[in-house]
Amino acid sequence: MAAFMLGIAFCLGFTACSDNDENGNGNDGDNTTTVVNPEKVFTGGLPKSVSGMSISQNEEGLVTSITTDEGEKAVFEYFPVTRAEASINSARITVTDENGDVTELNLQLNSDGYVKYCKSIDHAGTPDADEFTWEMEYDTEGHLIEMRRSESDGELTKITYKDGDVVATSTQSFLDDGGKDINGDGKIDNQDIWPDTKIYYTTDEITTPIENKGCLMMFDELLDVDMDEMIYAYYGGMLGTATKHLPLRMHAPYAHDSQGFYFSDYDFKWTLNSNGYPTELIVKSHGEGTWEDRYSFAW
Repeated sequence: MAAFMLGIAFCLGFTACSDNDENGNGNDGDNTTTVVNPEKVFTGGLPKSVSGMSISQNEEGLVTSITTDEGEKAVFEYFPVTRAEASINSARITVTDENGDVTELNLQLNSDGYVKYCKSIDHAGTPDADEFTWEMEYDTEGHLIEMRRSESDGELTKITYKDGDVVATSTQSFLDDGGKDINGDGKIDNQDIWPDTKIYYTTDEITTPIENKGCLMMFDELLDVDMDEMIYAYYGGMLGTATKHLPLRMHAPYAHDSQGFYFSDYDFKWTLNSNGYPTELIVKSHGEGTWEDRYSFAW
């Protein structure tokens, strides 16, 4: 019985598990489906690799695993809607880092196949295991617009769109005492609200926005949104739809004191292949401590 149930849990696909699926799992005769569909997000096809992450799919198009060049691995499980597990979780992503530490993301999905709630278990399988939650909201076009995290005393991230592109993001922390004196002036007021990060899609040199044909959403690097292990859910097609265009510049707060907030500016330079898909991204910061990061993509 245990082996049989394990076979069910690992059955991946849009249609019922069958005797000849790629994992060789059994078939109980149910005609069941999952709502996950990466092609709904990656309309031109899923990338093979993104900035050091190699993405594997099964024959039905579902992502089965993502590995990084640093040795971290995310393994995906999907639970068809009539299974007992699906009443609690629609899918699960188990992330094992290079040191063997396990984070388990137990996902509840909405009718579009996007994450609406997640119970994350850090240090899963050890006495130090700790649980946190994520709550997601989307607009009518399927864009992720709000993310609430219970970790770090509670965080609310808001993502603002205009004409299909992210134009601003913000993350605020909510503490038990109702707030934090961020700028150190001895009182908690509107000056303690962390400013928005601004995102731009044209520059003096590039006056026409670049189409985001690859449907890339590098939340941390390009939008100043901290995703941690949840980033794997996006490349599994479970975190909403992408911006219409590729970001070219970001203006982001990075520090504060009694005088106010300080900002950094970042430029994004894209190299595209003949089909208009990105093959390289250079992120360059300006001001003190100027630096560059390079990211590569394969299709």
